[in-house]
Formats: sequence, structure tokens, C-alpha cells
Amino acid sequence: MTAPLYLSAREAAAELGVQPATLYAYVSRGLIRSVPGPGKQKRYDASDIRGLAAQRDRPEPAATTSLTGGAVLETRLTLIAEDGPWYRGHSALDLAESFSLEAVAGLLWACDSDPFASPPPPALPPLPDGSAPLERLMLALAAYPLLDPAAYTRAPALLPVKGAALLRLGVAALLGQPVPSAEPLHRQIAAAFDLQGDAAEDLIRAALVLSADHELNTSAFAVRCAASTRAPLHAALLSGVGAFSGPRHGAASDRVAAWLAEIRDPADIAPVLQQRLQRGDPLPGFGHMVYRGEDPRATCLLAHARRALPDNPVLELAPALITLAAELFGAAPNIDFALALLGRALGLPAEAAKILFCAGRIVGWIGHALEQMTVSEQIRPRATYVGERPRRGK
Repeated sequence: MTAPLYLSAREAAAELGVQPATLYAYVSRGLIRSVPGPGKQKRYDASDIRGLAAQRDRPEPAATTSLTGGAVLETRLTLIAEDGPWYRGHSALDLAESFSLEAVAGLLWACDSDPFASPPPPALPPLPDGSAPLERLMLALAAYPLLDPAAYTRAPALLPVKGAALLRLGVAALLGQPVPSAEPLHRQIAAAFDLQGDAAEDLIRAALVLSADHELNTSAFAVRCAASTRAPLHAALLSGVGAFSGPRHGAASDRVAAWLAEIRDPADIAPVLQQRLQRGDPLPGFGHMVYRGEDPRATCLLAHARRALPDNPVLELAPALITLAAELFGAAPNIDFALALLGRALGLPAEAAKILFCAGRIVGWIGHALEQMTVSEQIRPRATYVGERPRRGK
């Protein structure tokens, strides 16, 4: 892969035609990246600088610009930085070392008291046999008003408690468990997957924490759109699950698991990747819309897994696979790859990676809904019409 070109602050500011203070503001807003330079100076990625300049100088009106990449609203939840996401000023990578998902929920939801102190909701209504995990989740969320007469509350003091109930309900539905539990969520999931030992439980916990939020991804934006209409919390989460279910978002780990299944030993790595390259197939699990290099969440989770499972044969495939993927596809692994590889290393069911990702992400969705409900404006963007013009008579 080509090494990035870095500019000094003076060079970067000159290319953009701005003052250094404006340059630093761009960094704080996540529009450009900086890395440590000599002394206390910073260096700036030239591709970021030139991409921002091109976007700013584009002659098209703002309404015609892509919805991918640009900042469209403010949040206090998560900052995506060069070293991964930061949850309310705390590195998600650091939190993954010891925090539970419940503790991350309390942080992201800005709780003054423990929302999980209340008992979990009662048993789920019977779900159709053969329902897939995300289908069970959708059905459970839709049925939530049958379990809680206050399901439609918008009282700020009650919403975090409802969020905790919905998180427990959602995890139970994803796992196919009829009764939500008050046990720590990572332990529930480990038990449902029949995992034994503290190391396996700890890996599940870390995966959930790293999956909890990632700023304004598609599903989080869907949740915020619903919450801006003052839809109840369970309905806003339904919007998020719908967006999450697509193969370009939450279901991407299913696509990773499918091609990973073709690799049974180190000798399979080169043929499988080369055949995908020759056919023009993408390599799901590699590359990211936000990170131009590695996805720090993936790096963190894979390192955590190697420490916990030092002799695992599946994890031993990762270095050679990642190296060849970079050489053939020019991309680094993302969180979908890390979750899928972890699932295979632990011998989990095919959809386990998606379940882990979704269980963690429910926390972020609830955080986005709670934050959006404090904003008076309704999300209502406009579109630029490019179709046939009305034909009016004279």
C-alpha cells in the first residue's frame, strides 16, 4: 500500500487558504486527521486536505452533495478519531479492556443512576418458529407495548430505564431466549453460545463494547430520524434494526463468514483471495467508509483475541490473510472481519458475529434516540429534483 503524504500545519493551511486556528477546528470536527510530528508539531494527511479543498470548492449547490462523509448534525456521544471511537471522551479501545456493555450504556446515555437496577421486562410473546435473530428482534420490539404500559413514555427520567429494559429484551430476542435476564449481557451471550471459561466471556464483553457506537452510521441516523418525530423508543430502535439488517451494514459479517468458511488451513488463503480478485468479487470485511487505513476496533479485538487464545488455529491464520488482503485488495480489516473471525475461532454459530454486533449497537441506538429527543428540530432534509419538469400551459 502507498505510504501517506503528510503536510506541516503551514502547508496544510496554505493549501486550504485558511488560518491555523481554522485548520485545528477542522481536526476537532473530524474533517481532517493529524499525527504527531517532530517536537510538539503536528502533521496533516495530504489526502484529507485535498479532499476537503475539493469538496469545499465544488461549484454544485449544497443540496446536491452526497450524504456520505459530510457532517450533518451535532452529537456528544462518539467522536471517531485516528485511534478509533471515543465514547463521551473515553477511548472505546481502552473501555474494551475492562468495561461491561451495561457500564458503556450508562456512559453513553449520561445516566446519573443505574438504569439496570430495575428488573428486566417479562417473558416475550411467543415468536414464530424458524425466525432469524434480526427477525426475532423486530418482532420483540414491535410487541414491547404489550409488556410495558409505559412503553410510549417520553419522560426524560424514564427513558434510560426503558432503554435498559429494551436492551435486555433485544438481547433475549437475538439469542432466542423467551425470558429477558438481569445477568450481565456478555455472560448471557456466552452461556447461550455454550462458551466456557473467563477468557471466552471476556472476549464477548470486549466485542460488545467495541460495537456499541460509531457516530452517525446509517442505522444510528435512521434511529435519530425516527426519534426526531418523537416516535417512542422501541419504534426508533425498529428503524435502526431495519437499516442494520442490510448486507452493507450489520449483515456484512455474514458475507465475511461465507468466504472465511472456504479457508480451512493456511494453504487455502492465497487461492481463495486470488480467485475473488480474478472474479472481480469484493472482499467483505476489508476497507471502511470512515477509516482509510486500519479499523482500530478490528485491530483491538484481534489483539485481545490473540492474548486470550494464544494457540487458536483460526487466529493463527489472521496475519497471513491480512497481509495478502492488503497486497491484493489494498485494504485493512474492519470490525466485521474481526467479529466473524472471532466467531469462527470460538466455534460459534454462523450468525453469531451479527448477533454480537447488533447486541452492542443497541446501546448506541438508544443513546442516539435519547440525545435526539432533546433537540427541538425535526430531521427533514431536502432533495434536489432531477426528474422531468412540470409542463405547464401558457
